[in-house]
Amino acid sequence: MLTLNRVYETDISVTVLVTDLPTDVALENGGSIPAEIVVSGEGTELIGYHFNDALTVSVDYSAFSRSGERLVMPANALRTQIVEQLGSTLSLKGILTDSLVAYVQRESAVVPVKKGNLELRTAPGYELMAVRYEPEEVRVTALIDEVADIKDVATPSLYCDGLAGDTILELTFLPGKYIDVSPEKVQVHVDVAQYVSRVVTVPVEYVKFPSEINLDFLPRDVDVMYEVLDANEEKVRPSDFSVQLRFEDCSYSVMLRVVQVLEDKFTVSTTSPFVRNVSLKDIQSPDTLNSNLLDFAL
Repeated sequence: MLTLNRVYETDISVTVLVTDLPTDVALENGGSIPAEIVVSGEGTELIGYHFNDALTVSVDYSAFSRSGERLVMPANALRTQIVEQLGSTLSLKGILTDSLVAYVQRESAVVPVKKGNLELRTAPGYELMAVRYEPEEVRVTALIDEVADIKDVATPSLYCDGLAGDTILELTFLPGKYIDVSPEKVQVHVDVAQYVSRVVTVPVEYVKFPSEINLDFLPRDVDVMYEVLDANEEKVRPSDFSVQLRFEDCSYSVMLRVVQVLEDKFTVSTTSPFVRNVSLKDIQSPDTLNSNLLDFAL
């Protein structure tokens, strides 16, 4: 059984109120900071603090040191005020709280990610297709009087060389007025495609050939080689290519009825924006093994 007239030692709570704040400063929790102390006294005095009375100490704002959104002061600096509040019937044995910390009111907002300079280079045979940031927006927390000034959160410049496939890079944000950013990092997704070689069979268009020349003895179609990014391969059609041979570029022997043509006289063109390095595959002539001069007997 508790004897109220005996002397006991116990922990009690103290509420510290920050007063005389500047007009442009508002604190979280109304400027109320909890602290714990150890006191001794008779049970009749202590029981009131446990159930009814609250020990409250006021501290001027100027007594705190401020770093960003935090107000800090050593709890031991309140010893004299606490002793005065306790009066002569209770004794202060110790202060359990090391530091008193209050936070200036903060506010959050969603802002876009500001992309830093990008310098991305692919390995030979590859091409950069797309770059996207995830997320494109983040939530920033800042002092209540500064959050409206934060229009975006910037990432640092990025340089990367030799990319040979899809790549994900992770970036932290540059320092700013904000206290916190969520999420803390942004992912940069770099889509890279590889060039592949393909062959398509294309009909030859003979331009201004005399009617007496039987075109049935000339190749009706030829193979065209090209390179295309694997991501765009399905966008290329045989109809995107054309091959022409003009009669004026050929040598024609009426007596021998032989058409001679240099292979490079075939004109290859394409309307596809997705291909590169378009060229003819070797054309085999039935009457010569010369890879450059082709003879076609008519």
